[in-house]
Amino acid sequence: MNGHEARDNLLSLIVGSDIEIILEVGVANGLSFDYLDTDTLNNLLRAINEKSFHLLDFLLVIRYYKLKSNRRIALRFDFFLLRFLFDEGGGLNILAFHERGLQRISAKELIRFLVKETRLELSAKRELGSSF
Repeated sequence: MNGHEARDNLLSLIVGSDIEIILEVGVANGLSFDYLDTDTLNNLLRAINEKSFHLLDFLLVIRYYKLKSNRRIALRFDFFLLRFLFDEGGGLNILAFHERGLQRISAKELIRFLVKETRLELSAKRELGSSF
């Protein structure tokens, strides 16, 4: 997940075909955020399976690069704080706060992107018969 180039549907929210987007995600652990690597993801999934959570907080860094002469030139990044609120009825609310950067992608567009990608991922897992 982290460090990989974003798909075309997030890139389409940005003007300019010579822009590369890379997402970095961290999950809250007390007062800090842990980089969401394989170990952290496995620990998070284990914790979710053991008990229910009312909220999960994430840090999302959207890194932008301008591609010029086969080089990547770093542009200002966007930092978002995301809070996923789960209610007892199975509902989900997502709050997004733009912490820092030029906000090339609005919080509303970011939430739409996350919901769409989550639905696609869940649909693919259902088709494969995977457990969640």
